[in-house]
Amino acid sequence: MSLSGALNSAVSGLQTTQGLSRIAADNVSNAMTPGYVRRQGMLVSPGPGQGGPVIGEVRREVDASLQRLSRLENGKMAQYQVIQEGLNRYTAYLGQPGDGTSPADRFNDFQNSLTNLANMPSSNGTQTAAVLSAEDLVQSVRGAATTLGTTLNDVNMEIRYEVADLNQALYQLRDLNVNRRDFGGGTLQSAQIDEKIDGLMDQISGILDTRVAVSSNGSISIYTANGAALLEGDFVQDVKFFPSDGTLMAGSQDITPFKEGVRGLRHGSLVGLTQLKREVIPRFSLQLDEYARGLVQSFENADATLSPGEPGLFTDNGLAFDPLNSVGLASRLRLNDKVSLSGDGEVWRIRDGLGATEPGPASDSSQVVLFVEALANPVGADPDTGIPTQIDLKSFAAEMIASQASERARSQNDFNAASSAAEVVMAARRNSEGVNIDDEMQQLMLIEQSYAANSRILTTVSEMIDTLIAAV
Repeated sequence: MSLSGALNSAVSGLQTTQGLSRIAADNVSNAMTPGYVRRQGMLVSPGPGQGGPVIGEVRREVDASLQRLSRLENGKMAQYQVIQEGLNRYTAYLGQPGDGTSPADRFNDFQNSLTNLANMPSSNGTQTAAVLSAEDLVQSVRGAATTLGTTLNDVNMEIRYEVADLNQALYQLRDLNVNRRDFGGGTLQSAQIDEKIDGLMDQISGILDTRVAVSSNGSISIYTANGAALLEGDFVQDVKFFPSDGTLMAGSQDITPFKEGVRGLRHGSLVGLTQLKREVIPRFSLQLDEYARGLVQSFENADATLSPGEPGLFTDNGLAFDPLNSVGLASRLRLNDKVSLSGDGEVWRIRDGLGATEPGPASDSSQVVLFVEALANPVGADPDTGIPTQIDLKSFAAEMIASQASERARSQNDFNAASSAAEVVMAARRNSEGVNIDDEMQQLMLIEQSYAANSRILTTVSEMIDTLIAAV
């Protein structure tokens, strides 16, 4: 080898070791960075007379299979997490049978107070106790409806936030697509851009399920798992949310989950939030409305003193039940002002009937007995409540709370299972793609030895040239 050839090889070697040391240093410094994937410099020979090996490609050690599986499991976990969190907030208020605060327990207190009144109809204290128990029951049902409405508002807000985050990530990916074209494949700059792209894709996977297509120039296109376009090259399909009915649109494409005839989403937080908005909360709300309807109608029908159109013990904001206005009845449930202690306070009416013109015989409990018997009548609940239609008013509250508590427990179990699965896959992905400090230290030692050898060649060639010059 000529002196110039040796010099070229040494200079090339130094440049290569410099690049390798930078890659190793990046690996070490980012060992604890979430989502960072180990990089490796791939050496190639430039050809005869072109010096020593050079870095032909900076490769990220990505396990594509684990990456796809990790994103899928992350989407499932996020889906069940938002359902579980939403139900926890509501059911914490609702309570459960036996805790003394749930509508079921309030109903039992009210039933017991009516039974006591039937045995002691002349007692003003017993009449007042029955009215207070009825008021507590009303407050419990109305409070549950209010809390459920608050939960729905929170869900709507969370969907808006998730959609905003999704659109922001899509536009960031579009910009990265543009930047990616400025760098050839296998360069350090392209690896850094790919790192950012993967980080954004991991973020998006928690919002909705996607699949990715990569073009020849390295830019990516993103679609939902069912094929609706979100990003194609430089064009973003903005995702929009319509809170009136929970519709989600990507451009002109309907991607709403659980909607017939559309390419809806399957996993991710948007799916869980949409499930709460379109399925779970409406069913819970219907159960509360049907329970309120049962209370209003049962006491209207059992009150022999009422004329048609007159409200009974339980009212719709002071009015009689209107079958054309049953939606939201639980939030409008009120005790009749005639007996309410915050109204007229004529507690004798719970004994004699709400339509009575004057107090009846003190020992007459016939109307109270009719009220007690009405509690055993079937509610005839809407089948969409998921509660048997023939269940009586007495059992409806307990059945409703048990049903809603079961939904929450199921969501908790689903989240725990999805969380465990996601953690297992993520651990496997970290082990496969992450940085091993010991390996990087060994690599740096080899780089140091290579650098020292190339430096020695430069020194030796320099000494030889100096010797030749001196001889001349």
